[in-house]
Amino acid sequence: MENIEICVKNNGKVGWFILPTSEEDIRFVMDFSEEQERILICDYNAPFVINETDDIQKLNNIAINYDMYSSHPAVDYLVDLVKDGYFSNIESAFEEIESIVVHYNCNSMIDVAYIFIEESGLLSDVPENVERYFNYEAYAADLEIEGYFYFTGNDIALQIC
Repeated sequence: MENIEICVKNNGKVGWFILPTSEEDIRFVMDFSEEQERILICDYNAPFVINETDDIQKLNNIAINYDMYSSHPAVDYLVDLVKDGYFSNIESAFEEIESIVVHYNCNSMIDVAYIFIEESGLLSDVPENVERYFNYEAYAADLEIEGYFYFTGNDIALQIC
């Protein structure tokens, strides 16, 4: 993950800051007066939307979470999960990241069903000549009804628990 950066303007002065950065440091570098209450963000580089009036501490927390969960396989898809309505915002996505189950080599619910059956051992005691009659498509449909799944498009299915 690349750095999360914000651009702040004040009295003709422009400064870019890599988050996390304290609000006090931004105020000092940008020569904010005591009367100026708000820091307004005029531009940014981030994988999520940053608004002009977003709270610096909130943005710092998001940057810290990106760093802390940088090795989690779902972190690169959190923005998409927010856009698709699985989470209301990036903060809530990070709060639930530990409950996201990652299934590799999955492009469909049928792939997920095969993995579930294999990992759970559901059919391990069933003879092969009977196992072939198991309806993976129906099982996949049930899994889809019972859970929330997001397919990344690159052989990964995310199960949001």
